[in-house]
Amino acid sequence: MVVIYTVLFKRILLVFSALLVFSCSDNDSLPEPVNNQYELEGSIFMIETEFYRESSGSQGGVEQIRLMEPLPDSALYDIIIISPVPGPSSIEGSYVYSKTEDIGTYELVFIHATDGVETTEWYTNGDNGASLEIKAMGKKDGKEIYRVLIPEFTLNYGYWDYLAGKWVSLGQKVFRLSYEGPVLD
Repeated sequence: MVVIYTVLFKRILLVFSALLVFSCSDNDSLPEPVNNQYELEGSIFMIETEFYRESSGSQGGVEQIRLMEPLPDSALYDIIIISPVPGPSSIEGSYVYSKTEDIGTYELVFIHATDGVETTEWYTNGDNGASLEIKAMGKKDGKEIYRVLIPEFTLNYGYWDYLAGKWVSLGQKVFRLSYEGPVLD
């Protein structure tokens, strides 16, 4: 009887080992790390700060993910505001650019060279963009780590003419973003 159980145990162990070996694939490997940076018309800016969450302020408004990155050798900084609409679940997911605020869409605002009060070189009114990917990568030092990727986004930049009541476009700039780190509450 013991021999039968021993043989049966070895066969079950062999089957599970085979399943484990064959279930592993190249997709199970760890993802390549990304550089924490954004690119604006070919100029690369390293991201030295962390994204944080903020409510848009309106009732039932979209949660925003923001970055305030100091510009090198300046008292000014860039502000990147991403507004994904995830639905009832977490922010993790794939989004397409749209100003509709439908579930599965996102909007992007970029404010360049601002002091946060009066000075702003230009900001965006959106235009068209590639997908936004937000993926949870696990925890590090007790913080949830996210990977945020925008492969390419065409920014329509300019300013709002308050006297004329209209947007004044100064042109377009190509923007890319890659970030892996916490999104602070």
